[in-house]
Amino acid sequence: MLATHSDAELRYESYRQMVREHVKEAIPYGDASQIHLSGLDSRAINQAKLWDTIPERRTNFDWETDTRIYRKMYPKRFELAIWYQNRLESLSLGRPSFKGTRLRLELIERVAGYSMLKGRSFAITELALIAYANLLGADEIRIMQPINAAVREFYVQKGYSYVPSTGARHFPDYCVKKI
Repeated sequence: MLATHSDAELRYESYRQMVREHVKEAIPYGDASQIHLSGLDSRAINQAKLWDTIPERRTNFDWETDTRIYRKMYPKRFELAIWYQNRLESLSLGRPSFKGTRLRLELIERVAGYSMLKGRSFAITELALIAYANLLGADEIRIMQPINAAVREFYVQKGYSYVPSTGARHFPDYCVKKI
């Protein structure tokens, strides 16, 4: 019997929740009790809309639309919202490759300007990526299309290798790490 999309959605949401609980326990920071992890639920999406008013914001991601598309197309998707106290600090969204050997991080954003988790939100996201990739049997993480050279260099400093685009539409640049 073939699993339906809703069956797959329920199964993979339980995996995502398991990963969030595991990562929450593994957060090494002294203020870990102030950090909450969730999926991209309506509360997270509504908070992300407020980011549009922050002058320092460097991206124009439409988290509401992208989340809706990913939920419709990718029940195995990766999604993570990171909160400090009641303030949304970071969102990320991705998906495994067709064969499940790679986990692609397609969108990631930290609140612009002052952040309680500046310098730490990516570490939390990466812990979740690795845990989810391991759960799916993937052996590689790809961070797709870093928004600029400084961001790309940040990932390289975190142990990722940069792979430039081949110029073809279906082969964009990315940063990659074997796990």
